[in-house]
This record gives sequence, structure tokens and C-alpha cells, in this order.
Amino acid sequence: MNSRFLSRLAARCCQTLLWFVTGVSLLLVSPALAEAAGVAGGTPMRFLLVHGEMGQCRADNTCPDWISAEGQIMTDTPRKLQKILKQIGNRKLPIVVSSPGGDVKAAMEMARIIRKQKLSIAVGRTRSRACPYAEPICSAALAKDGSIKGQPFSYGAICFSACPLFFAGGVQRVASPFALLGVHQITTTYSEVRVQYRTEYEMVDGKRKVISKKEIGRKFVGKYDTTKLDKAQRARLVDFLDKMGVDRRLVALMLGTEPNGIYLIPQMEALRLKLTTELADADALVSARNCKENQSISDCVAPPPAAATPATNAPVTDAPMSSASAMAGK
Repeated sequence: MNSRFLSRLAARCCQTLLWFVTGVSLLLVSPALAEAAGVAGGTPMRFLLVHGEMGQCRADNTCPDWISAEGQIMTDTPRKLQKILKQIGNRKLPIVVSSPGGDVKAAMEMARIIRKQKLSIAVGRTRSRACPYAEPICSAALAKDGSIKGQPFSYGAICFSACPLFFAGGVQRVASPFALLGVHQITTTYSEVRVQYRTEYEMVDGKRKVISKKEIGRKFVGKYDTTKLDKAQRARLVDFLDKMGVDRRLVALMLGTEPNGIYLIPQMEALRLKLTTELADADALVSARNCKENQSISDCVAPPPAAATPATNAPVTDAPMSSASAMAGK
């Protein structure tokens, strides 16, 4: 048997490798604070088409529609967003969001989706008259097509953690002083998995040539969290904010706040950071109609129906005003 033939004999072995699966998320705000804001920390975000109730109708008796987005941002939330956008077609409806946070990658993906569609967004919640006060959106209010009739409100709405990244995608972005915008550090989770492979190879002229490689088992070893961002992660975050038109100083606020806390961004600071685009609220955003590019929401809010003026048969006279009346009128 010649040596060349021997050198081509196949050898088999098993190799064990370690690999790391990483996931990036913003830790959710404390359950107590989320509960106080009326948003369950563990409830996945749900999108609903909302038809404005009587109080939202305009002078021409047309009522505005919007998209309600409430709950935790999960990895599949972008798919749900795309589903409802497909449902409404070419209509550019505003989004009213309240969320304790969640998956960073998903939040950024949703921001890109709504920016591409040129949609506006507000921090707020939606309430239906058919629901109890403690449950603003209830199953009794849902129509057969999954839509509801409701009214927007700002008090107690939150947009924390990863939510501001989603919020950044709106072409117009507003948050009432009675709604809360907040950020903190990004937490990256590293999961260590031990993977075992069976590799078949042959020796050719003293060199090993792999013929096949097959996974034969894996075992979860452990995981750990870190709030340190490497240069690549930080660069991606800064690049995202630049493209959304948000001041990159927001990154410093995020990195300077512990993951178990929240930095609440005051309304005027949010405006300076360009996280919001103007001083308005969810109610004004859904009431706005036919806003032109770069036109403020307050300039294109449709007026509510005019209240009827009661008729009177009393004659109008030019009676002189008394001195007491004159003082009161000053």
C-alpha cells in the first residue's frame, strides 16, 4: 500500500465549539411604573385601527382615524405593524403609542417603516366609551373587523426604553406634558451555547480537507448582560438617530442612566433634542387634517363642530354701563 494512498485515508473526529448568541434590548421600566401608566410590561404591543367618536368629529361631520399602538415591543412587532399598514392601504394615519419598551432592533425597524410611509406619531393612549375607566380598550369595544371607536388621551401614557427609538421614526412627533418620554442604557444579553459537531475530513498531502460537518448536539451553558456598547453598536445607534433627524446627544442621556432607572425627558428638552418636532399632543395630532409639509399641527387642526347659539327675542339696546360694570370690565 503506497504512502500516497495512505495519506488519503479518511479520518473522522468530533469537534466541540463555543459560540455566542447576542440579543440587544432595553430593559423594561419597573412593572409598578408601567402599571401606573396603564401599560402592562409583559403584554405584547397590539395595533388597532381607531375611528374617532363624537367628540373628535369635525365641523363637516367627518371623524378622524388613527392607529393605536400599546404594549411591549417584541421581535415580531414590526410584522404586526406592517400587517395593519397593509390593512389601511395608502391612508397616512397617525400613530398613538404607549409602551414600556422592549426589543431595540424591532423598535428601530418600526421607525424605518413609519418614516418610509411618512407617518406621524404621538405619545398617548386611546379610550373607548364602551369600556370601563380602568380598561380604556376592552374586548366589548372591538368591532368584528378588529377596529374600535375611541378618543385619544395623554395623561399617564408612557414611551420608555426602546419606545423612543420607534417614536423617532415619525415625520411629526409630539408628546404632551402629561405623557412621559424616558430613556436608559441599552442592555446586551450574551447567551453561551455549547455546540457539538461531527466533522469528516481526509488528509491530502499532509493537509486536512473537510468533507462534511454536521451538528450533533447543543447545550445552553449560561448568559450574562452588559450595558457596555462597543464602537460598532454605538456607531449604528448614532447613525440611526442622524437619519431620523434626532440630536445624537440623546445617546449620552441613554448611556448615562442605569438600566434599572429612567431618565424622564422634559417637554422642552425633547424639543431641543428634536425628539419631538413641536409642542402638541395626541388629541391635536389626530384632529389635524391635510397638513402640508413643514406645517405645524396647530395650524391645520380642524375646528370642532360649532355649538348652536340659542335664539333670543330680547331687544338690543345701547344702555349706558354703570361704573361698577365698567370697573369689572377692565
